[in-house]
Amino acid sequence: MPFLEKKLSPIFAGMLKWFSILCSMMYVLATTNAGEVLKVPMFVEHFMEYHGSFSEFVMEHYDNHKKDSDWDTDQKLPFINPPIVLTVHAQLPELSFEIKKPKEIRASQKNSIYKEKGFSNLYLSRIFQPPRLS
Repeated sequence: MPFLEKKLSPIFAGMLKWFSILCSMMYVLATTNAGEVLKVPMFVEHFMEYHGSFSEFVMEHYDNHKKDSDWDTDQKLPFINPPIVLTVHAQLPELSFEIKKPKEIRASQKNSIYKEKGFSNLYLSRIFQPPRLS
């Protein structure tokens, strides 16, 4: 933001920078699951109280967790109950198409409009001649 620093006082420019960062962070935390990262200390604290390995802890708490004595504490762990803030429901239309076999078109064997019978041979000596059947 060097253009702001030239026009505004340095204190105000710094405050504006931090205000924009704060607003951006508030927006990201409110509209995404990034706010769940703030629950990481609870995760670490709960793991320290747990008697077992890290993989056992994760499997017990995140894989079909059943109600137990510390159910309320378990519900405060990150990504157990993520907030549903921006849910978009999109349904694609059902596409169906059918390829139809093209109808066979047969050209009839009619006689041509042009008939060579009954014409004189005078046209053979000229440059422009009527079309001929092969």
